[in-house]
Amino acid sequence: MEEILKQIVEKISSYNIFNNLYPGVLFIYLLKFIFEIKILSDNWLENLIVFYFAGMVLSRIGSIIIEPIMKKFKLIRYAPYSDYVKASSIEPLVDTLSEVNNTYRTLLSTFICAFVCKLGISINEICLKNKMTFLQENKDWMFLILLILLFAFSYVKQTDYVRKRVEFVLRKEKKKETR
Repeated sequence: MEEILKQIVEKISSYNIFNNLYPGVLFIYLLKFIFEIKILSDNWLENLIVFYFAGMVLSRIGSIIIEPIMKKFKLIRYAPYSDYVKASSIEPLVDTLSEVNNTYRTLLSTFICAFVCKLGISINEICLKNKMTFLQENKDWMFLILLILLFAFSYVKQTDYVRKRVEFVLRKEKKKETR
């Protein structure tokens, strides 16, 4: 068992640790200690998968929901993608700073989601007291639909990111060839 865990941890990049695993652990423990929602099992592999998946969802919420909102309100502004690629090829620290930036975004998402969970629990209690059970009866369907939408938008965003990277690399190569 320990050898399997060691192999898994060795294959996880620092980006995945700080943007998926760490926020997932933090969020699951917030659920446990603040809201008394217990998700963890006695199986460390299951818990690792739950931590990682929760963190991945939190990261995607940060990327797909929080980032665009912050851009819309002009709280953040990104450098043009071609400038980012060029700068990161010159100075490796740019990639590290970007990774730290994404970690902060994911942690912001973690705390916003914890807040939304608390709000949801309060609303659910009010609905149950008033015999409004629609949310309670359909929460599984709503959760699955939200996950589908979240990862569909994430897929579109990542595909766009990869396309921009490919286009930049090919433009750079074409410039070399014309010299």
